[in-house]
Amino acid sequence: MKTRALILAAGKGTRMKSDLPKVLHKLNGKTMIEYVTEALEIPEVEKIGIIVSDFTKTGISDVLENRANYITQEQQLGTGHAVLSAKDWLIGFEGNLIVVVGDAPLITKDLMQNLILKHEEKDAVCTLLSAIWEYPPAYGRVVRNPKGKMLRVVEEKDATEAERKIKEVSSSHYCFNAKKLFSALDKISNNNVQGEYYLPDVIKILQNEGEIVEALPVSDPYLTYGINSQIDLKRANFYLNRGGE
Repeated sequence: MKTRALILAAGKGTRMKSDLPKVLHKLNGKTMIEYVTEALEIPEVEKIGIIVSDFTKTGISDVLENRANYITQEQQLGTGHAVLSAKDWLIGFEGNLIVVVGDAPLITKDLMQNLILKHEEKDAVCTLLSAIWEYPPAYGRVVRNPKGKMLRVVEEKDATEAERKIKEVSSSHYCFNAKKLFSALDKISNNNVQGEYYLPDVIKILQNEGEIVEALPVSDPYLTYGINSQIDLKRANFYLNRGGE
């Protein structure tokens, strides 16, 4: 099946305390957005699109040049809204759509290829990469029923005390059926603490429509590590320099 990839990279990254867009910070001399793009430069992916803002577009395009298509998100209203910005880019496309965040430079080609493979094997409409941490970062928690079936992803700010104790978290990396994703995105709302349109909200919508939604835990949680601060950047550099764990 044809596959396209979408990288979310419109955010300023204010917690980095820098005038530089977050995804342009470097690990071992290479920007985060380069690492993420390289992970998606695999035979299965025919085109790569990057969601940018007026703040990030010039810097990202200077680094990547013609390796990707650039799609501007006029307002930053959440991850669901970011993906909706790519609707015109995907007109007529009915294959797989990988959606990843641009601040996760430790993802690999193998990880992306395995995501596509498992997604197609399960005939899923949505396959989410998850990670199990002993001490979870402040990511969305993967809520499962007693039989292990994924029910939903709840953002930490919206989670109950019991949900915050869950060790399995969302990586914010997905593989979707593109056509069914956009049908679900039209139904999400911003009724949450942040007042944003969350991409994970499509999971419940798809499940309610009887679609197959899977959560696929990765073997090493650090492969999905997201960078939100200078401390996170140092940790990721340490991981790279020791060759993983």
